[in-house]
Amino acid sequence: MEYILQRKPNGCVFCEVAEVGSEHDDKNYVVWRGEHNYVVLNLWPYNNGHVMIVPYRHIVDITEMTDDEALETMKLSQKIVTAYRDGMSAQGVNVGYNLGTASGGSIGHLHLHLVPRWVGDSNFMPVIGQTKVLVEMLDDTLERLREAAKDW
Repeated sequence: MEYILQRKPNGCVFCEVAEVGSEHDDKNYVVWRGEHNYVVLNLWPYNNGHVMIVPYRHIVDITEMTDDEALETMKLSQKIVTAYRDGMSAQGVNVGYNLGTASGGSIGHLHLHLVPRWVGDSNFMPVIGQTKVLVEMLDDTLERLREAAKDW
């Protein structure tokens, strides 16, 4: 709810993260920077470890991706899934794009969500307490995933 009610920035938050450079990666929770995309933790995660793969170039649809952008996105997806399984003992992973407003897309800059899942990771808290229980702080998740990404 905090995310929904907060004041939205004027510009594109993903373009801002791309442009400020790696000296701000800790503050922006950037896990890894590639040639065409970067990987960033979701500040409002569905689950611990929820990341997004974001192209540096401001595009809104997968049909606009170059072959190089698309290939790097898929290779990064493979690496992230491996990091989830090896480093977080994930039992499953949700992977997806929200294309267009009707799909739930709230940021007009293409990004691919990856969310690690575990059996029983959903509980009554979101329904009864209007809150999501996360078992790890973003800073700790950032370090865990950066450790996995150092060989990418």
